[in-house]
Order: sequence, then structure tokens, then C-alpha cells
Amino acid sequence: MPAWVKKVAQYILFLGIGIALLYLTFKNIDPVDLWNNLRAVSVPGLVGIISIGFLAIIFRGLRWVQMLSSLGHDVHWTRAISSVALSYLVNLITPRVGEVARCTALNRSDKVPIDKLLGTVVLERVVDACFFLIILLSTVFISYEELIDFLVQSGAQLPELSTFTVSLTLVVSVMGLSLLYFTRKTWSQWSLAKRIKGFVTGMVEGLRSLKTVENKMLFWVYSIGIWGCYVSTMAVGFTIVEGLDGIGTEQALFVSVAAGLGVFVPVPGGIGAYHYLVSKALMVLGLSPIISTSFATLIHSSQSLMFIVTGGLGFVFLYFAGRK
Repeated sequence: MPAWVKKVAQYILFLGIGIALLYLTFKNIDPVDLWNNLRAVSVPGLVGIISIGFLAIIFRGLRWVQMLSSLGHDVHWTRAISSVALSYLVNLITPRVGEVARCTALNRSDKVPIDKLLGTVVLERVVDACFFLIILLSTVFISYEELIDFLVQSGAQLPELSTFTVSLTLVVSVMGLSLLYFTRKTWSQWSLAKRIKGFVTGMVEGLRSLKTVENKMLFWVYSIGIWGCYVSTMAVGFTIVEGLDGIGTEQALFVSVAAGLGVFVPVPGGIGAYHYLVSKALMVLGLSPIISTSFATLIHSSQSLMFIVTGGLGFVFLYFAGRK
């Protein structure tokens, strides 16, 4: 089977999953009530969450400029930010392709070698994974019970753990690890093992490349700013949707984890997966389905609109920059 056929089939599969999750999210929601909730959102508040989302793109573009400068390539911040904005637009249509698109765009406008551009993207992904893990662990400590309820309501099957079950799990784990260690010469040749090894090696190499980044403090300031914007989008969104007045910063971390899981699902634009997981997270916090779905719809729609506008402007800017 040709590679392009597999890619098209995979795209259709994940699109179908997104549509199915979208149906599950909205099947019991009155569209009139949903529309009334969205209409009640204040325009200044809506502009606020869109601005915060765009600020994350700016931070990401400035961080990219810093990384490229450390590699000896001085890229103007306007083209870097435009390329990042373009990547978000492309990811709305075809997941995981946006990173290639922004590298290609900057290669055409500034002649930066593709391999170096992709190397910085790998570093970005490693750092982003670390920050998401930090937020996830913080949520485990702060909202453990809510997180368990969220996993159960989202379809995860979590068994009840007794003392015997925990002890047996530990014994089996030790025996399994021992078996893996003594048979490592055999299973290390499997294709799956090689892929996992390549992934881990890539993450390690990505972290090692931080040594070449100048002004590491500024790098971490940009990184914290990016993830701070993601959480702030949720926190500000809580203040502009009716019925969410009692939700605070701790819950913003919890909902951000749900949103992050929704984005990780390779569904075009996060459609369906984002709505389903974010609304489930809010229902775990005791909110009604209509309020939870209204919030998920508002955040996803506003951010998608921002990606379309800024990505389109970024494409036009890069097009003329490339011609010059």
C-alpha cells in the first residue's frame, strides 16, 4: 500500500474519532442554550483570552529567535513569530505538519538550514513535554481525586487497588524488569524497541543541546511565559462564562491538563477531543453539562479563530519576505 494512502486513511480515521467525540459532547446539549451562553460572554473578556493565546505565540517565536541566534543565525523576530503562527494554522488542518511548515517557511525567508531548524523544534518539544509533565504532577498533588474522577468519566478503566493487588503488582513489576534486563540483547533488535530508543535518545539529545543556548535564564522565562499563557487562558475564561465564578487557579491547572490531553490526540484542530475532555473536566468539578460545553466551545473556537487570523497574516508576511 502506498505511503500516501496510509496517511489519508489515518487522517480519515482520526477525523472520524474527532467527529464521534464531538457528537458525544453535544448530543444532549440544547443548541439554543449553548448559543445564549456564548452570546452572554463579554467582548472585552473574549478579546482578553484571544490576546493571551497570541502572547504565547509571541513568546514561542522569541524563544525560537534566541535558539537560532545561538546557532549563528540572526532571524528577525517578526519572521519567527509569523512562522510559528503559520504552524498553528497548518496544525488546524493537518496535525503534526505545522512544525515542518514553519521550518520550511523560515528556510525560504532566511535561508536557515532545515536540519538546524528541525533540531530546535526537537528541543522545543522536549521542553514542552517537561513543562506539561510538571503541570500534570502538580495537578496530581493538588486535585488527585478530581483527576481520578476525570479519567473514569473519560472512559479509563481504573481498578480498585487492595493491599494484595499492590504487593502483587510490585512483585510482577520487579520480575518483569529483571526479565527485560536479561533478555535485552534479543528485544533491543525489535523495531518497536528501536523506535522507543530513538525517541528517548532524541529527548536526551534535545536537552543536551540546551548547553548551546545563550542567556539560558531568558530561555526559561519565555518557556514559563508560554505555559503561563496556556493556564491563564483557562483562568480568564472562567471569569467571562456565566456559572464559572467559583472556579480558581487550582482548577485552571486541572482543566489545562485536560486541554493538553485533547491537543495531544492527533485529531485535526483538536476538534471533538478538546471539547470532550475539557467539558468532562469541568463536569468533574461539579458544573452542569451545558456550562462545561459552553466553556470548551468558547475556548476552542476563540483560539482557532486566532490561529486562522494570525496564521493567515503570517503566511502573507512570509510570502512577501521570501520574495524580497
